[in-house]
Amino acid sequence: MEKQQLNDTLAQLHDELAHGPELDEESRERLSQLVADIQHALQSDTAGESDSSDESAESLTDRLQDAVADFESAHPQFSELMGRIADGLSQLGI
Repeated sequence: MEKQQLNDTLAQLHDELAHGPELDEESRERLSQLVADIQHALQSDTAGESDSSDESAESLTDRLQDAVADFESAHPQFSELMGRIADGLSQLGI
């Protein structure tokens, strides 16, 4: 997946957060923070910054995969988008 496709998928997830099904505050905050962290990781990677260590990238990937599992049954549209984002990050080496 190219960065533009990943950014497009992030935009879809952001739109789902804004206009999609009702989420409890904790879930909404969790997803919003993940989106912000992913966008930061992509911007850091684009800018050639090396401050995102393998450990922080692994943490982001782990949190994203945990969120996919948690949302899978209750909110499949979020789960599907987050799964695509996780795959895209992995393909980009982030």
